[in-house]
Amino acid sequence: MSSADRNLLASLALHMLEELALRRGNRVKVKYWKTYRLAEFWLGSDVAQAVLKRLVEGGYVKIEGAYVVLLKPFKPSKTLNEVLKSAYNLLATARRQ
Repeated sequence: MSSADRNLLASLALHMLEELALRRGNRVKVKYWKTYRLAEFWLGSDVAQAVLKRLVEGGYVKIEGAYVVLLKPFKPSKTLNEVLKSAYNLLATARRQ
């Protein structure tokens, strides 16, 4: 894995955490977690699951049944739409390179 790939995945993980922080109750069902679904579409489900696994191992999120819950809440500086647009641009441009 190159450093560019690591930077992409790290940035993707940050976007996932930002979206969770902006969701009501700091939790979301996986099927409604838009940054996760974007990652599944652009990078494949195995990569999206690997990023989620690393977030769980790092203690940032936990899985409660059908929900993913943010354990370390923070205050993102972006709105939800800005986070989703940024995640889309990140994944769409990285995929073309």
